[in-house]
Amino acid sequence: MRMRTAVTILAALGAVLVDAPGLPAQEPRVRLENAWARRAPMMAGDGQAGGKTERGNGAVYVTVVNRGKAADSVVAAATDAADKVELHETYNMSGMMMMRPLPKFDVPAGGKLEMKPGSYHLMLFGLRRDLEPGDTVKVTLTLEKAGALSVDARVR
Repeated sequence: MRMRTAVTILAALGAVLVDAPGLPAQEPRVRLENAWARRAPMMAGDGQAGGKTERGNGAVYVTVVNRGKAADSVVAAATDAADKVELHETYNMSGMMMMRPLPKFDVPAGGKLEMKPGSYHLMLFGLRRDLEPGDTVKVTLTLEKAGALSVDARVR
């Protein structure tokens, strides 16, 4: 009986300390940095993975930093600036740059995934508005373990 009472008291104290005001908040295990966007240039392969639209396409680049001890994966992305968002990789096929959709982007434990032109990126299909330099595009990435994280990407 005493053991159960002691465990209950310790659990209650732990819950109070976790939510105690004034204590420093723990930094998130996964964070998004250096997000930027642009209207996408036409490339060979447009129309294969998601299609070119009259309103145009765009791309978002962001660095996903994983400070955790376990790997994670970006499994989806969304924005209200486009009809559809796909995870893409740019690759070289016989001297021609091509793009292909991927089911996920892996983010190593204690490492990072850097999305950049000519590599991994978020492809925006069917832009709902023009992407003008200085504008921002809010993007939400969904990770297998960390869940949904949002970031504002500045248009260049």
